[in-house]
Amino acid sequence: MSKMKERKCITFTWRRKKYYCYGRTLAEASEKLEDLKRYLKAGKRHCDYNVTLDRFFLRFSDEREGAVRPSTERSNRAAYNRIASFVPDEGEKRLGITRINEIDKDKVIALQKYLSERHSSATVNLTVGLFRRIMRSALSEGLISENPCEGIKDLIRVEAAAREGIHRALSREETRRFFKEAEDSWYHGLYLFLINSGIRCGEAGGLYVMDVKRDIVEIRRTVTRTEEGYIIGEDVKTGAGRRDIPVTRELKDIIISQRMKNRETFGLRDGMTGSGERLFYSPEGRLLLAANVDQDIKRICKKAGVKPFTVHAFRDT
Repeated sequence: MSKMKERKCITFTWRRKKYYCYGRTLAEASEKLEDLKRYLKAGKRHCDYNVTLDRFFLRFSDEREGAVRPSTERSNRAAYNRIASFVPDEGEKRLGITRINEIDKDKVIALQKYLSERHSSATVNLTVGLFRRIMRSALSEGLISENPCEGIKDLIRVEAAAREGIHRALSREETRRFFKEAEDSWYHGLYLFLINSGIRCGEAGGLYVMDVKRDIVEIRRTVTRTEEGYIIGEDVKTGAGRRDIPVTRELKDIIISQRMKNRETFGLRDGMTGSGERLFYSPEGRLLLAANVDQDIKRICKKAGVKPFTVHAFRDT
C-alpha cells in the first residue's frame, strides 16, 4: 500500500472545483480542510496555498537578484540548503518540500536545536535569520497568517571569537619571526604592504598601479567570487570600504620594489602595463587569491615556529 493510501483524505467542493486534504489522521486532514476553506474564502489562489518552501525560496531569491553581493548570495544558498534538507521528525517531509503554510514554530525550534548540535552559534543564527526573512516575505504576500520564526531568539555565542584563533593580531615577536622567514616568499612584498596599510588581501588584489597617487592609495575595488570564478569587482566589501590610504615612506618603498619585481618577472605584457597593470599578482601572473596566500602563510609559520594565522591578521595587527 502506498504512503498516500495510508493517509486519511477529506474532500470538499468550492465553486464547482473539488479539493483534497490529506493527513495522517482524520483530525489532521480536517484541520487542513478548515485552513484551506479560510484561505479560499479570503480570495487567495489554491496554487499559492500549495506552494512549497523550495518554490517560494526561488521567488524570494529572484526578487533579490542583483541587490545583494555574490558572496551574500552564496552564503544564503548554503544557509537555505541547511534549512531545506532538515527533516523535523521521523516520517515527515524535509522542510524544502513542505508547504510553506504547514511550517510552524515547533519545526523552526527543532531546526535550531538540530543545527546547534552540528554548527557554531554564528552559523545557526545566520541560518535561522535567513529563515525568518523568507517567512517574513511570505507573510507580506499573504501566503501565511503568521511568521513561525518570530519570537525565536538567537543562540548566545559560546565559541571563541575568530580573532582569538587564526584571525588575530600578531605580537611584535611573532611579526619579527614571521618576516624573517618570509623573505624568500613571492608574497613578501604583499605582506609588508598589508601590515603597513591595514587593507584587506582582496583589496590589495584589486589594486591597479593607477590607484597609487603621489600621497595616497585609492581603495575602490576588491577581488570577489562569482558563479564564473574570481574577478576584480566594481566595488569594495562595504560602502565605508571606499577610502584613501596615506602613502608613508615605507609604503612608497614597498610599491616601488613590487613594481620592479613585477616587471622583472613578467616583462611588459599586454594587460600588465598602463591602466591594466596591477600591483600584486600570483606567482603565475594571475589574480591574487587569499586562499593561496593563506597556504603560504601557513608554510612560513611552520618554519618560524609561529602559531598559524590567516592573512587578515595583518589587518588586525
